Amino acid sequence: NTDSDGELRHTYIKGRPDVNCQVLILKRLPPEISWRELSEEFELPIPTLSSFYQRQCLPRLRSFAKLEGLL
Repeated sequence: NTDSDGELRHTYIKGRPDVNCQVLILKRLPPEISWRELSEEFELPIPTLSSFYQRQCLPRLRSFAKLEGLL
């Protein structure tokens, strides 16, 4: 399990535990789902999703990749 400590699942947009880093990372991996589609799916503005992903999810993904020796 890539999120054994639950950090990705427990890092989410305020008030929206369904929109967490684990979900967004998986949806943005190839074949990636567009921000427009994600915006419609979660009923959130694209800038909200994108900035959350950049600020909260990507750093955690990079840390995980380094720990696993992928970067």
